[in-house]
Amino acid sequence: MTSPVLVQPGKAGKPGKIRRVSRGVKPQIRSMWEPLSQDWGSMWASFVGSIKDVHQQQSLPQDVLAGLTVAAVALPLNLALAVASGMPPAAGLVAGAIGGLIAGFIGGAPLQVTGPAAALASIVAAIALGFGPAGVAMAAIMVGGFQLILAFSRAGHLMARVPESVLAGFTTGVGIKLLDQQIPELLGFDYRVSQLASMIHRPDWLREVEWLAVVCGLFVALLVVGTARFKRFPAAILGVGVVTFIANYVGWDITRVGEVPSTFPPFAFPTVADGKLGDLVLAVLPLAFLASAESLLAARAVDRMQGENIVRPAQPSLELMGQGLANLVVGFFSGMPVSGVVVRSGVNVQSGARTKVATILHALFLGGAVLLMSGLIAKVPLAALAGLLCVIGVRLIDVGLLIELVREEKLEALAFLVTAGGTITGHLMLGLVGGVLIHAVNWFIFHRHEKKETELKVLPNGLRAVLRKEHALARTVHRDHDLTGSAAEWMAHVRSTPTVPSTAFVHEQAAVIGQVVLGENVHIAAGSSVRADEGTPFFIGPNTNLQDGVVIHALKQKHVQVDGEKWAVFIGRNVSIAHDALVHGPCYVGDDTFVGFKAVVHDSVVGRGCFVGIGAVVVGVEVADGRFVPHGTIVDTQDKADALGVATDAHRHFNEDVVDVNRGLAAAYRRLLDAGHPPPRLSSTAGEPSIWDERWARPSNDRF
Repeated sequence: MTSPVLVQPGKAGKPGKIRRVSRGVKPQIRSMWEPLSQDWGSMWASFVGSIKDVHQQQSLPQDVLAGLTVAAVALPLNLALAVASGMPPAAGLVAGAIGGLIAGFIGGAPLQVTGPAAALASIVAAIALGFGPAGVAMAAIMVGGFQLILAFSRAGHLMARVPESVLAGFTTGVGIKLLDQQIPELLGFDYRVSQLASMIHRPDWLREVEWLAVVCGLFVALLVVGTARFKRFPAAILGVGVVTFIANYVGWDITRVGEVPSTFPPFAFPTVADGKLGDLVLAVLPLAFLASAESLLAARAVDRMQGENIVRPAQPSLELMGQGLANLVVGFFSGMPVSGVVVRSGVNVQSGARTKVATILHALFLGGAVLLMSGLIAKVPLAALAGLLCVIGVRLIDVGLLIELVREEKLEALAFLVTAGGTITGHLMLGLVGGVLIHAVNWFIFHRHEKKETELKVLPNGLRAVLRKEHALARTVHRDHDLTGSAAEWMAHVRSTPTVPSTAFVHEQAAVIGQVVLGENVHIAAGSSVRADEGTPFFIGPNTNLQDGVVIHALKQKHVQVDGEKWAVFIGRNVSIAHDALVHGPCYVGDDTFVGFKAVVHDSVVGRGCFVGIGAVVVGVEVADGRFVPHGTIVDTQDKADALGVATDAHRHFNEDVVDVNRGLAAAYRRLLDAGHPPPRLSSTAGEPSIWDERWARPSNDRF
């Protein structure tokens, strides 16, 4: 969507004043330090605010339960990822406990859980192979330093924009490599998957399989997959615990984790041979980049999971600062690099966490496990962890996105495949650079004109916004009548006939006046007023519903331009506008958007898939696609609009249900009308309060 511009009409013969809605007032020249100082101030405010949230939310019971649940999920994952990375099991436990504690307390995403990540396992394994555990600890320190530089230079805001095709290609490559490493562990022999594929036609290899190991791994994998719908159920630790108990009780002869220290490693600076330090720096660069990108993307995902219940959105720079300090300290305790992770963070959200107390407690519980349960951890079968890692590997492979990219964005699909190929073959940096370059070429050829403009444009007086072709649903250009005199102008508007298709339904007690174009299956309920008598014309897209009491109106000579056509009000398809809401043009409301009860949208562009809450007010701004405006919120500056959180799947499903119901109602009312039975009129007994009035006039304590 091009950046909307509002032109305020000037006096005769003089140009009007221009203000860019998406930028606020015309920008002034600022020093290079001002954005940095503002971001640092935002970091401090976010940190202090997250501390205050602990007291204000009063959610200690929920946070304790969530922290315990996340720890139960994270313990076997941290253990398994350390083993998969070629590190001692204690390295994963230490990283999860110490890194999770520091990032949880300082980081800018209060509900994000930090620990060893599957997406980093292949790089960490390569570093462990070439430089040993000390090299991995040094790598964690280097990653921490890199992240601190990013945090204080505002680069975190750019890191959050890693192309989805590149990130998904990388995680897919990691998933395939993880399966290549863990399937042999699950089967209990040393063949690689490529070797196994060449022997698959000969059954001799079955004699070398450790079937007890297969039973252990499959039990854990099937339990995790089978209970995936129950977000709070700690399937991983329960499965590993059951297998460990049976294997020890029966005395199965299978490979175990081995000795795990019952104390934290001493605080020490890791040493690497001087001749290898340069090679280590080169190996760490992609690791630092990916750890930072994954943490920021995971933080965005966690914000989305919380939906309207979000307490505090993520602050990217503060989150990188927390991750950087976590990696620095973890390295001094001989741990492995950490990052924010979606899976454990999702468990935290689903378990009812409200503040960073849950994240901190998860780390403390993990630390307690290191000190008190090292003997039990040593007896865990490696095959059980391999089963868990195989499930993680499969989940990392994003075939669905690849298919979608092949259909819609061929070059992005190529970027996906190049990145995945580089990851699988061990040429990670080459794959990443190649993927980003292909994405850049695709953007330059096909999408560079779609970005928001950075310079002011002068549009004709009265034009509120300019939107591209894909935002248009109607093809007919409507022009105002060229009459003279104020009365003649309004008469022309009022006498214009609305366009109502046969599948739409307008209640006889609803007013639709002027140049109003309705799409198929539109439902306009009783008491609604759609008046294109001042500002005109209006467009209301297919399957959209206006509920009782909705008012649609517009200022004169003010428009949004959609694919070259001027509309005073343009409402897309599958939009729900709830009871008593007001949409006042010039306005654009995108497809699949919900506008709540008594909400007001005026002089604004609201993107696709948005959810405007009850009683919210949106005035003079551009709201990006897929945003949530909380109930009662007043959004009257672009800064407020840019700070809005994202709409959730629950919001989307709610609007889909409302659209579906109203489409059915429109069809039912239409059939009733065709059969000669008009819908009942609204009525009330004169001089007597209605039942509604009586019920709501009395004091009551049980309404809400």
